[in-house]
Amino acid sequence: MSRVLLIAGYGGHSGFAYTIGYYLVKKGVELDILVPKGYDWVKEKLGGLGEVYEVTLPRRPAEPLYKGIARWFRAFGESVKLCRNNKYPVVFASGSNFSIPPSLVCWLKDSRILTIEDVARFTRRSRATSILYRLGAEVFLHWDEQLQLYRRGIVAGPVYEPAIYESRDEGYILVTTGTFGHKALFDMLDRLEPGRKIVLQTGDVDPEPYKRRHPEWIVFQYTSDIHKWIAGASLVITHYPGTTALTARLSYSKPVIMVYSPRHKLAAPRGDSLTLARKLGVIYLDSIEPVSLEEAIREAPLLKLPKYRNGGEYIAEYIMRILRGAG
Repeated sequence: MSRVLLIAGYGGHSGFAYTIGYYLVKKGVELDILVPKGYDWVKEKLGGLGEVYEVTLPRRPAEPLYKGIARWFRAFGESVKLCRNNKYPVVFASGSNFSIPPSLVCWLKDSRILTIEDVARFTRRSRATSILYRLGAEVFLHWDEQLQLYRRGIVAGPVYEPAIYESRDEGYILVTTGTFGHKALFDMLDRLEPGRKIVLQTGDVDPEPYKRRHPEWIVFQYTSDIHKWIAGASLVITHYPGTTALTARLSYSKPVIMVYSPRHKLAAPRGDSLTLARKLGVIYLDSIEPVSLEEAIREAPLLKLPKYRNGGEYIAEYIMRILRGAG
């Protein structure tokens, strides 16, 4: 059977790629996987699914477009080398600017391009996915409401990373806000009721001040295995927009609080937050105050847990039908 190319990206995009890859590998499909250079935790996370290649990330998070011009050329050149030696009947692009160069190069070699919209978008398309859609890529959607954004979209259901550990309660609150981190939220944790056990993942926010102030906390910047910490948490506090809320809520049945993150504002419209929170059965906080955070910690476990089939299974089945036709 032909190999499939997964373009993983970073952050939540790598989570979408991981989910699709997980279900494809279970079906016996061999994968080549693209990850951004320098994102070693993404490489480690996806390395068990197939052959991993590193390509330059054209535009870094929150960076002005003009600063990445040279990297765009480099990314296209590296993508040409990859696709010159490999013919992929199917390319799955998980979104972000990282997806664009290899998708376009493989599209010129007659690969069938599949992509996915972000789970948190209900009123406005994401830029990279919209570009690929206009070039003819097939776009998978998480929700029926997203059909108003993509007339030719394919509703697969919410795509979330499958559980790899048994869910348990070890009595701590996990605070994790992805690659960017959320300093204002982290500083607010100092003002919670004393005695709470905290596991804090800081992303690119310096972890050392929190380690010094709270030697009793577990604090780290990055991990390739956030599942381990989600699985043992009593409650998860994470960022909006982001995909950790899906993994925690739908894979591990954890109470979740989503907190708006200005550093993630390009990932999804701020006004779409309540729609996503309602679908997931989680608490959403648009601003951070000690009283509202304490109240949310008490209320989050009381919300009803929704049940959805993982859209990643549907997408993997869709790709299998393509591969059987190509064979």
